[in-house]
Amino acid sequence: MKSKLQGQVGMTMIEMIGVLGVVAVLGAMIIPRVFDVITESKVDALATAIHTYEISVTKYYADIGSVLPLNVQGIPQVEGTGDSGVANSLAARLTLGSTDPLVLGTNLWPKFQGPYLEKFNSALPPEIGAQMYLPTTVPVAINAPVTSANMGWDLKGDDGNSDVPTDAKVAFFKLQGIGEEDFLKLDQLLDPLIGTDNAARKIRGRAKWDAANNGTLLFYMAHR
Repeated sequence: MKSKLQGQVGMTMIEMIGVLGVVAVLGAMIIPRVFDVITESKVDALATAIHTYEISVTKYYADIGSVLPLNVQGIPQVEGTGDSGVANSLAARLTLGSTDPLVLGTNLWPKFQGPYLEKFNSALPPEIGAQMYLPTTVPVAINAPVTSANMGWDLKGDDGNSDVPTDAKVAFFKLQGIGEEDFLKLDQLLDPLIGTDNAARKIRGRAKWDAANNGTLLFYMAHR
């Protein structure tokens, strides 16, 4: 004969259904937050990488006196692709070692104190994105309206017009394959006080976003 205690061992079907329901509710609450944390971590890693690239460009500028990559003759030259696979791109030059034969060459090469950057692979962006680049360019005229895709930056974030001098040369970071939501999270880290709504945040400040190429970030690094 079973005791009363023995008869209560185990769970009834109704109790099991109740437990599973609680687990399902908790899962529905927790899983989205887990994905948010993962996304935020990736955005933080990208922001840190961009800061590292910015520091490397600043150090290069301090030595060379230009943000443009040096050509073989040691002369600063605009290189528009910014692709690390292109030997004379800024991305490739920043990772060049000080023992490279080019550094022993003429003109500004003897001032080169690289590597300024440990690595930069255009095909392997940090955590987010499909392709990244470090191009150099001639900007739009100063005070010209900034668009999401043109070579102008409203650095002050005050009027939507470019603050970069017309005769300057600009180095910037370009990332393709970053969605709008991730960009807005990144913008809060890079330009937290610029833009009162999403439309303004996507154009004003150092960081801009365009819908082309599954989302493209254009981040101003420096000009000379």
